[in-house]
Amino acid sequence: MNVLSSLQVMEAERICLHEEHEPARLDDTCSALCQDGVLRHPPLAMRMKDGRYLILDGAHRTAALRQMGCRWIPVQVVDPADFRLEAWDHLVPMGTWLYGLLHDASLRWEAERRHKQLVAEVMYPSGKRLYLYAREKSHDRSEKLHAWHRIVGAYSRKYAVQRVARGSVSLPEEGTVCLRYPVCTIEEIEKIVASGQVMPAGVTRFLVSGRLLNLRIPLFLLTGSTFNHQEWEHYRKQWEGALRLYAEAVYLCEKEVVAAQTPAE
Repeated sequence: MNVLSSLQVMEAERICLHEEHEPARLDDTCSALCQDGVLRHPPLAMRMKDGRYLILDGAHRTAALRQMGCRWIPVQVVDPADFRLEAWDHLVPMGTWLYGLLHDASLRWEAERRHKQLVAEVMYPSGKRLYLYAREKSHDRSEKLHAWHRIVGAYSRKYAVQRVARGSVSLPEEGTVCLRYPVCTIEEIEKIVASGQVMPAGVTRFLVSGRLLNLRIPLFLLTGSTFNHQEWEHYRKQWEGALRLYAEAVYLCEKEVVAAQTPAE
């Protein structure tokens, strides 16, 4: 199967996000897109039961394109069988945010993991672990989601969050804590989106093989009131002859390297 058959362009209104965006990161993404004039990596999406498309990876790219007035969004559509859903661990500096959560009346802290309604696990450098739950012992999805937003929002607005693969850190460094969140199912995420809600930013992690990277899709194709299919086919033919599959793991630098300013001799 030609991998380019998974690349589709659709109206921005048909696309929805499952997570919040981070304002500073959105500004950086908009600046990078404006400077390049192209979209290098199309977001990943899956078709939902209601016919809309859910962005799995690329929330900030999608939000940036919308903010820049793009009416068309190119996405690589994948099936649920083609990806694995995990959750990022967050490494965060300790601060007043943690004290605030400890005294948040809407949250309950426990020393042991007791039931399935866990919202977050906090691990300290000493190895001590605490478990966070919504104060109300409710099975209502919204109650847990609101608690989740309060926790992530407490630190993400003030500190740089380091996202790491689940289980890759045995103990956080001194002065930091590691927050771990439950892994949702794609069905749970789709229900959250269908209810008009979103998850906190930077928690879900989708592992997909066969991603299309560095296509350099011109932004001028995405801004018109009608989509120029003839121009799009022109680029598709170029991509067909330029794609290369890497079977081995690679490290992709996503930022342009700026030359150092050295003083004249």
